[in-house]
Amino acid sequence: MPSTLSKPIRVRDAGDLYAAIPHLMGFHPADSLIVLVLKDHLVSMTMRVDLPRPRHRGLLAAQLESPLLEQDATEVILVVVCAPTEHMPEELPHASLVTMLNLRLGGVGIDVLEAVWLPSCQKDAQWLCYLDVDCHGTLPDPQLSAVAAASAHEGNVTFESRAAMAAIAALDPPDALERRSTLLDELMTATADPDPRTELRRVSDAIDAVEHRKGSLPDKDVVALARALAVPEVRDASMGFAVQPRSRLAERLWLELARACPAPERAEPACLLAFYAYQRGDGGIASIALDAAEDACPGHMLSKLIRSAVSAAFPPSEMRALAVKYLTSAHELLAGTQSSSGRSQS
Repeated sequence: MPSTLSKPIRVRDAGDLYAAIPHLMGFHPADSLIVLVLKDHLVSMTMRVDLPRPRHRGLLAAQLESPLLEQDATEVILVVVCAPTEHMPEELPHASLVTMLNLRLGGVGIDVLEAVWLPSCQKDAQWLCYLDVDCHGTLPDPQLSAVAAASAHEGNVTFESRAAMAAIAALDPPDALERRSTLLDELMTATADPDPRTELRRVSDAIDAVEHRKGSLPDKDVVALARALAVPEVRDASMGFAVQPRSRLAERLWLELARACPAPERAEPACLLAFYAYQRGDGGIASIALDAAEDACPGHMLSKLIRSAVSAAFPPSEMRALAVKYLTSAHELLAGTQSSSGRSQS
């Protein structure tokens, strides 16, 4: 699950860097291995995986190697976040994992500059180094860091845990979903095939209305937007709005629809949420949105494509470049013309 900020932020020392991890990830990690990828003395990407069972260490090392090589990574810092053990400080938790990663990554030209253990990413947490027994320190307050300020300025939220982050995509009550599913059945039966231009305009207007709308979307609007996004040309063109100033408003709409739409239609706004989050560097939200999309519609093609990009640590900047192409498609569609470029099928 890779994440990054859109602009480089200078940190003063190692403690500041480790305190920045929750804001780079979007949540406070626990029982996690964090990989900070460095390029030209900058953190170019942050990756997080669950700490593996001993028998899975080799598999994890192999899984990390591929995306790091694809990113042309040459230097990384490893951070293990977990509870202390009774063998400390003589033996730090998951020392065997760190040793394996150091050897495996070094063998393909990726230097592990440092490996650090942390009990948490909270203020005053003590960190210890695996590679140098004299290397240790105490975390400053993560909430007062330069990265925290930059993250908040970009509109990002840092959650207390991954579970708290996942809760943002919690579904509406089953009775509401069933009610909307019935309305969708009626709408699809009673009306002709939707016109992509009209439906894209409906979506665009709904984005514009987010900022001033009070309360949740009524059922009729949820159903109308679910049907609109089920049109592949409309959903694909909607990815282009990610590079507009109103992208955050659009993302709020996708989140609301990902909660409110019944399956399988929920997969479309969930995919859009994943695309928007990832192109601005939030791999955590992207991963959770993809989980929702795949749960709503197993085998969904766009979900698979975005998941592949996230797993391969596809640069967010290239995702934004792709969004520019989709925006061209959106303009052409709204103008009443068609373009074959940048289309995908669900």
